[in-house]
Amino acid sequence: MEQFNIAAKSDTSFIVFHGTGGNEYSLLQVVGDIDPTANIRAYIGDVGTGKERRFFAPLENGQINRTDLDKHVESFLKDWAQQKPEGKVIMLGYSNGANFLLALLEKEPNLADAVILLHPSNLSYHFSGTSNTALILTAGARDVVSIPGESLKLSKTLAAHFPQTTFKLFDHGHDIVDEEVRFIRSQLAQQI
Repeated sequence: MEQFNIAAKSDTSFIVFHGTGGNEYSLLQVVGDIDPTANIRAYIGDVGTGKERRFFAPLENGQINRTDLDKHVESFLKDWAQQKPEGKVIMLGYSNGANFLLALLEKEPNLADAVILLHPSNLSYHFSGTSNTALILTAGARDVVSIPGESLKLSKTLAAHFPQTTFKLFDHGHDIVDEEVRFIRSQLAQQI
């Protein structure tokens, strides 16, 4: 999977996954607002192009194509074993990127020190055991892509396996707003 890197003199690295139609630059401002001193590695989805770019095949009748998703997860985790940076690792995903992160957490619950899931969908993930990885989930009360009630259900499922799970609902749609970024920054300061 292609990636875009920004090196900094920090022991914190943000590993970033854009939403559908995004690219390696989509979340740089968000990360910069959370921690302007961090290293950044932004992955680029290798399924589709342009407005259809994503990390795994589109849903079919609201369902994940598990064969395709598992193929991408296994490929990423194989490379990740060789590429995981030293120091504190924070993974951040938005929409499709957040959904991909959830699939990674199914297989590797201790993938990072913290995982930030911006507007994830509740797509029948299956978790087991418990992990000390801190999870931060955000949702929009008027989000028609990632339904807020489903995001809340997802947060409760995750909390059973990731005791350090925080969920916050914001009064907006399927977009990332400044209030959300400030909340994430404050949560990270408290949790890791």
